[in-house]
Amino acid sequence: MIGPDLVAALDALLDDHPSVNVSAKGHAAHANRYVALNGCPIATEPKRTNTANLWVRADSTRRQNLADIEHRLFDHGGFDVSKPNHNLFGEPAFNDCDLIRYQPRDLWQAIRVILEVAGAGQVA
Repeated sequence: MIGPDLVAALDALLDDHPSVNVSAKGHAAHANRYVALNGCPIATEPKRTNTANLWVRADSTRRQNLADIEHRLFDHGGFDVSKPNHNLFGEPAFNDCDLIRYQPRDLWQAIRVILEVAGAGQVA
């Protein structure tokens, strides 16, 4: 699974995750924003066609567990230079923190990021 199919699968995984809800602020034009029950935000960029992006707070993952997944750290002090997706910031939990943009190459890598941030969830 690659390209738009992987991008769509990210949102499907988050929509169906029992411990993840759409942000109270809703989705934005270029970012689908979610918040796990533990308060950690996670976002996708649904209009991407070639690269799947998962945005998370840097403090919500143990980076060593995901080191093999392509990623980039965005220091919150330099957002004016690094320019992460500004649509993320409608979700308050993304503000004033370092961010990581993971770019999973397959569904299993995406699942690993989601599990790291939101856990496996609990089915009621």
